[in-house]
Amino acid sequence: MKGEERLWSILNDKLDTLRAANRLPEAIRVAETALEVAKRAFKGSQTPLATSFEKLGQLLEQKGDYTAAEGYLLKAHAILEKVKPPDQRDIFRSAQRLAFLCDSLGRSEEAINLYQKAITAGTEIEDVPYSDIGTMLNNVAMILRKSGRQKAAEPCYLRALEIYEKQLGADHADVASVLNNLAVFYTNERRYTEAEKIHLRALAIRQKLHPPPLADIAQSKCNLAVVYHSRGDYAKAAELYQSSLKTWEEVQEKPSKDYDIVVSNYADLLRSIGQVRKAHQLEVRARKKRLG
Repeated sequence: MKGEERLWSILNDKLDTLRAANRLPEAIRVAETALEVAKRAFKGSQTPLATSFEKLGQLLEQKGDYTAAEGYLLKAHAILEKVKPPDQRDIFRSAQRLAFLCDSLGRSEEAINLYQKAITAGTEIEDVPYSDIGTMLNNVAMILRKSGRQKAAEPCYLRALEIYEKQLGADHADVASVLNNLAVFYTNERRYTEAEKIHLRALAIRQKLHPPPLADIAQSKCNLAVVYHSRGDYAKAAELYQSSLKTWEEVQEKPSKDYDIVVSNYADLLRSIGQVRKAHQLEVRARKKRLG
């Protein structure tokens, strides 16, 4: 091993020790030195140089300097893409981290591009958790929806569902969560027939689980009620809102934000059919529960 390469290796080990000890300022200084050594010791397409850019970027991200972190992480990613043959695991890890960072910075188009790179690389690696791919697909769908590209968002939800069903089987709790997200999407798009069908499937899965996930069941009932409420089927909606509230009350003594959403939706329904007093009583009861 050449002298510069040996020095880089020593600095890299020291950096890892400082980072593990949460000595962030010292770790950043060592990482900056290690990067300068790496620039002299390694060619522009060598993985150790990417490692130095990546580690400094990660430390700056940990410090909260996201803009500076992004610059170093992008340089690391560009090097990893040039490595021959490409290491899909490295590309997946790098693209995933950058995608989350760009997403948090509101850089939507960059985030989408990086999420898609990570998803493509991740699907070529056997042991990448299905939940990682599903989360990224869901994030892409959310970005597309917020930017008014609803038609482009739908395939992301469907692909996530396909991955989860393939990995877990049709009746797994995580499959129900993906179904719930897809059905909420359809509700927002006013595709109520599809939303109803998928919410019913999610609810059925959740009700069969042992022990029953009461918070998830309450969520499904509320979401299904919203479909009927939006469609004007007030009797079915009221029944489900009531059932959702009852289930939430079994989950916890003090109401959560989700409980308050059900109360608000049900009160709106009651007022819309002229039951103003009943709506008021419902809200008073919820307020008392909130105050304990």
